[in-house]
Amino acid sequence: MSYIHEALKKAQKERDALCHKYHGIVSASRYKPKFFSRKALWWTSFLLISLAFTAYLWLPSRGTQPPIRQPETPEVTPQPPPNPLPPAGEGGVRGASHKLLSKQPEGAVNAVALYEKAKLFQKSGRLQEAKQLYEETLNLDPDYVDALNNLGVIHIHDKKYAAAQSNFEKAIWLKPDYVDPYYNLACLHALQGKVTESLRYLKRAVSLDPSAKDWARTDTDLTNLHAVPGFEEIIGKNGVVE
Repeated sequence: MSYIHEALKKAQKERDALCHKYHGIVSASRYKPKFFSRKALWWTSFLLISLAFTAYLWLPSRGTQPPIRQPETPEVTPQPPPNPLPPAGEGGVRGASHKLLSKQPEGAVNAVALYEKAKLFQKSGRLQEAKQLYEETLNLDPDYVDALNNLGVIHIHDKKYAAAQSNFEKAIWLKPDYVDPYYNLACLHALQGKVTESLRYLKRAVSLDPSAKDWARTDTDLTNLHAVPGFEEIIGKNGVVE
């Protein structure tokens, strides 16, 4: 009986020990440590999402920026220079003996018009009006040799010999093969009794244009040379050089 009691008691102890073991296992399986509360987890997620969205807005994205446009430069069409002068050796329509009427600057064309008008006044005997226009012509074009020569002729008529000589010499300097100022210098020196100088310029005029011999035979400005042997040698009898 005691043996049975001891066996029962031992069996009860084993059941109690087994029950206590399973109870510990069940208790351990139900234990869940809480590191974050549900509210803290929600706020953490919200902050992470906010930071990610802010970074997306501020960080530059590659390949999405529009290209920088340079300011457009307006296209400029080159314009030709106004009233170009003709190159050396190029011909044009000639009016007065030594002035180009085409392809001239505006001032030169006006000088030609003034010269032509002055020449008409001179031929009609209106010398003072012609003189004024020749002077205006030379103001526009100081190298106008025809105006220089014709103004010198009017100066001879007015007995302004120094001014006349200056005009003729400038015309010769500008155009050395221009016969008129040489011939007029011969007349100027003859009127002043300077026979040697007159013959020298007359000879030069005849060498440039044989027609000067005919001018000389009938020109009263050269009367002082008619009795001089050198005069006949230059123009010859009846305009023929012997």
